[in-house]
Amino acid sequence: MRNDLTIVYYTSNREKPRFEAKIRRSLRHASRPLPIVSVSQKPINFGKNICVGNVGISGQNALRQFQIGAIEAKTKFVCTSESDFLYPKEYFRFIPKREDILYRQMPMYVLFAQRGKARVYCPKRRGSFAAMIVGRDAVINGIEKILDGFGMWGPADESDHKLPDLFRVMKRSSFTTSIPSVSFKTDDNMHRKTPHYAEGRTRYLPYYGYGTDLVRRYL
Repeated sequence: MRNDLTIVYYTSNREKPRFEAKIRRSLRHASRPLPIVSVSQKPINFGKNICVGNVGISGQNALRQFQIGAIEAKTKFVCTSESDFLYPKEYFRFIPKREDILYRQMPMYVLFAQRGKARVYCPKRRGSFAAMIVGRDAVINGIEKILDGFGMWGPADESDHKLPDLFRVMKRSSFTTSIPSVSFKTDDNMHRKTPHYAEGRTRYLPYYGYGTDLVRRYL
């Protein structure tokens, strides 16, 4: 059994509770028996939970919540997991070669689930902070550098865009899984828009099926 990886699940608890509960069930099924540290703004029964209170939704706070979870982890590596993501089992099986490199999981798609939007999948060519595996100590230090001078928690506005990108602060690489990860873009997400490759949009994705059906199952 693998014993060098901890899953850090962080959430602002702004998504619909039923949706987040389904995401957590999917995460637990795909990752069992790995340990989970959850860092939330409301108490949840998921792994070892650390509730930080209603600090607000921002990029800075998401980074800080992940850092808190990484500090709590006792393993060599940690991986990110968010409250609107579906991950394949392969994501949790990848073994990094180095602790100082941030490894992004690829491919990944965003599924538009907002009101008035077509239920299509679009690839995210750059990957996402929400689907990465990295050395625990390295990422704790990397986030500390990014948040130096910003205080413990940030305002829930667009000021978080001034933060340096973790992908630029740390050495980075990627790994490929046969099944992609999928991020739901809902009306409750922090940002209304997300970078994506519109020309690669599709209504059907192998393993996940039609976007309309997946949205109906989870939302």
